[in-house]
Amino acid sequence: MNFTRQERSEENEPRLLDAIATLFGDDQRLIDYVLDSNRRRLRRRAGILKEDAWRFSEEDQLRIRAALDIWSGSGHLQLWEILEKWGEEDWIPFLRAIRIWLQIQSEQED
Repeated sequence: MNFTRQERSEENEPRLLDAIATLFGDDQRLIDYVLDSNRRRLRRRAGILKEDAWRFSEEDQLRIRAALDIWSGSGHLQLWEILEKWGEEDWIPFLRAIRIWLQIQSEQED
């Protein structure tokens, strides 16, 4: 599912973080794992977050990778993986997050 790597700017970073929070819904564990609570940014480098995600369930690991793809295209999420593992309850926040990401992309193209 690799999203096209995009230029992040200070202007769109808060919206990317909002998309990630939307993807995680109310799951504070995932929000705390990925996002820095003191600053509006990732808690650690994307590669480290991806590697250290082994302690989460497979479904949560996929959510983390989707979040990293939204942030920088670094999650390397494949569509077949989420088709096999996610249920309906996982898709709704994912699609909401993708809508935010698409809006950012559309505005960057204008």
